[in-house]
Amino acid sequence: MKLLKHLHNKNLGIALLAMAILLSSACGNKLIRGASPMVRMAELSHKDNTISLQISMRNLNGVDLDVLTADMTILTEDGELFSYRGNVNINIAANGTESWSVDVVESESTKQLLDQLEQGEIKSLPYSLKGSVTSREDGLLRFEYEGHIYPLPGRPGHFR
Repeated sequence: MKLLKHLHNKNLGIALLAMAILLSSACGNKLIRGASPMVRMAELSHKDNTISLQISMRNLNGVDLDVLTADMTILTEDGELFSYRGNVNINIAANGTESWSVDVVESESTKQLLDQLEQGEIKSLPYSLKGSVTSREDGLLRFEYEGHIYPLPGRPGHFR
């Protein structure tokens, strides 16, 4: 009788262990695919009628993200500050981040606005960064971000 009770307890323990393993694997992490990247402005500078924009792009996917093109616009209350549409050709590792830069011609209204910000006439400049990237695997992926642009102390013509 004692032997039967011992075998029953042993089998129950094995069954509980097997069930715990099955349940933990069923609730495991799912591989994310097709998620839009997090796109942020890292730094903006202007000089000689040219705006240079450094972008940080974070891949939220569990697989590499092969970005072919980007279409993005930075908007303020006064209108468009910056716009870019073109090739990017960046491969971002799974859950990784890459930076890239782009230069465009600065409009007169953008120059005036950034000069006002640099001279302290404006404390900060609210903006929204909107656009999309095209990836090789997932096609069109949209992104959007809102923030504020501030002048960088000791670095004339540079903003973050």
